[in-house]
Amino acid sequence: FGSRAHAQHAIRIPRPPSRAHRPSEMALDLSLDGFNALCTKAEGRDKVARFFQYTFRAIVGFSGMAAPKTGSSLHTMEGNARTAMTQLAGARRTHRWCKEFPVLQSIPKCLSIKDPVDMVIELMQKVSLATFMMIDHVGHMKQWKILPGGKRSGTGTIQLGLKFFCFSNFVAFLAQAKKFLKLSFAEDDKSSEKMACIKAAFKHLLIVLQTAHLSLLYQSHDALVGVAGAVTSSMDVMAQWPVLQKKPPSPDAKEKAK
Repeated sequence: FGSRAHAQHAIRIPRPPSRAHRPSEMALDLSLDGFNALCTKAEGRDKVARFFQYTFRAIVGFSGMAAPKTGSSLHTMEGNARTAMTQLAGARRTHRWCKEFPVLQSIPKCLSIKDPVDMVIELMQKVSLATFMMIDHVGHMKQWKILPGGKRSGTGTIQLGLKFFCFSNFVAFLAQAKKFLKLSFAEDDKSSEKMACIKAAFKHLLIVLQTAHLSLLYQSHDALVGVAGAVTSSMDVMAQWPVLQKKPPSPDAKEKAK
């Protein structure tokens, strides 16, 4: 139970264009230099940590299904995976501080959206996301014993915040579904944009599954949640991964081409 409360989630904040919006001819830089460039960004490091955090959760879930005996190798592996998952969750929660500022700054801009339905959807998504992050900070300080527990302990407060994050991702899914329907009725070809909507909607649905489980809103299984979290984390990592820069042709090559 405690490990669920420590689980962290991908925060939907302004970021560089996702891979779906990159030109198709631009490949990812899969070299060691590309990985180093990914890790120089705080968001990149966070998504890599999230991938391993949920991979360890999947290991915990699948190990639990086997009901390992105390002292067995599988039982030891399950305990090690749970420890790694919890520590990664705590580290990611610490580095989440101040991520709510860009979200709060973007809320007034929602009021300028002309379509009233789009405005309400965007406003609900941003407000619930900011609410989640601020409640999460309160729960974090309760875990540090800086704030008194009150009616809710640090774990209970964090689970309350996760319910708002679940709602935020559900609303984001509705926004992508509405956008997809609008693109479907467009006269010109919007296949690439529709595919981007499908990927985004799929990601938000998986996060709804994860947060519903972790907030105890609707519990499924650690194995399922772990796999879903690893998938969404992989999507986030690819969105942060730098693209391979094309080198300009050398002067000698230009001379030979003449």
